Amino acid sequence: MIDEREFGLLNPMIPALYEAAISPELWTERLDWLTGILRSKNIVLVHIENIRPEISDYSFHANSLITPEMTAEYLRLGLNHNDGSAYFHQLDLYEFSVGDEMRHRNGDMSPSRFYPWLEKVVGCNLAAGLCLSNDPSGYDILITHYRDDGPFVPHEAARMLRIIGPHLTKVLEMNRPVNLLRHRYGAFLDVLDRLRIGVGIVTAGSELVLANEEFNRIVSTGDSLVLGTGASLSAHDDHDARFLRDAILKLSRKDHLSKVSQSIRLGSRINENSAYLLDLSPLRETRGAFGGQFSGVLVTVVDPFWYTDLNVGLMRQHYKLTTTEIDVFDAVLRGLSNNDIADHLGKGRETVKSQLASIFRKTGASDRLELVRLAVQLIIPLNDDGDTQKPAIGRGL
Repeated sequence: MIDEREFGLLNPMIPALYEAAISPELWTERLDWLTGILRSKNIVLVHIENIRPEISDYSFHANSLITPEMTAEYLRLGLNHNDGSAYFHQLDLYEFSVGDEMRHRNGDMSPSRFYPWLEKVVGCNLAAGLCLSNDPSGYDILITHYRDDGPFVPHEAARMLRIIGPHLTKVLEMNRPVNLLRHRYGAFLDVLDRLRIGVGIVTAGSELVLANEEFNRIVSTGDSLVLGTGASLSAHDDHDARFLRDAILKLSRKDHLSKVSQSIRLGSRINENSAYLLDLSPLRETRGAFGGQFSGVLVTVVDPFWYTDLNVGLMRQHYKLTTTEIDVFDAVLRGLSNNDIADHLGKGRETVKSQLASIFRKTGASDRLELVRLAVQLIIPLNDDGDTQKPAIGRGL
């Protein structure tokens, strides 16, 4: 049993741990707190995939004492093959193994290469490991480092972790799909940031679990897209909010066999002549990487004030547009009306109307906003809407 003081410390931390399930950047702060509670020096949470003694680069969390450089050196030196962590899944849940106990129990009596390195980099000469889950596909462990002459007492720490441990287990289970998404799509999202294209991934319940900086910037303006309670993606207008929620739910359904994407237009409150273009594409787990449980939607959004950054040269090459048509298309991206385009290019109104009709015919677009969507598609492959036959420019994720 834990005393009233310890319970008072642990109880408010449990909901704070769950926040880290969808916001992995919170782990450092949360583990700093837990390190203080256990009176050790640092804590590392590790997921080991397929019962191999290797740390997966998408599921490693540590408190602020452990730097990425330390982790890189640890792996480069192969110390994960000599620290006993590969055997922690044999423990009963939430029971510590101290020192080299598990490594020796499994027949590895070689001198420790891990502890001399650990003492050199963080001043600790012992480690204790705790099994948080032992699923057949892999397992989660908590490792804490300390000095043998310090205040850390393994059986006292285990007593507290038997209460908080099940919550850690659940949080890591919830955290894994988010980490896998970030690992799989992180570089892709960084590129789109530079192109000023916002991309986010939402669950069937519209909960935003991953977004690049441009997506977050667009949401932060509050002009059209907003985040509600529980990081729920919504729209400022009530009608648009319902439409967006229903579209996400429909596309994320596992029994929804259609692979097409859906485009949504959300008006700008700042400029009534502009609109945000959202493209929603199904994103489903099909090969077991997310445990067969993830089903959501990839949301791509273009801020109407950045349309002019889209590459009109790609449109010319792909759709065989003439130089004059590209000039008209570029003016469309700038938000000019037909009359403004005519004045800007020094052409007659009917000529501009005819050239726009030619652009629509060549691209298969039905209106101006669809032209923007096609320009986006040439940068990021999105699912076509399936209603019209268009040149193949890549399938969606």
